[in-house]
Amino acid sequence: MDDYDAGKAFAQNKVLELMDEVIAEYTSQCEKAPSHMGSIDKLNAVKFMKGWVLSGGHEDENGNRVCLVW
Repeated sequence: MDDYDAGKAFAQNKVLELMDEVIAEYTSQCEKAPSHMGSIDKLNAVKFMKGWVLSGGHEDENGNRVCLVW
């Protein structure tokens, strides 16, 4: 593994650790106030982004990396 790949893996792992912390906090907020839709929306957004990071992003039919629509 070269320096670039090692740095990329390190950064990805740190991002995933932070996302796990955010997911835990939003889950806690949802448990305390289940009717608070803002926390549920935020929780779902972070879970989606974690899936994006784990998948390495998505590609179009030509193999090009695609960005999020927003």
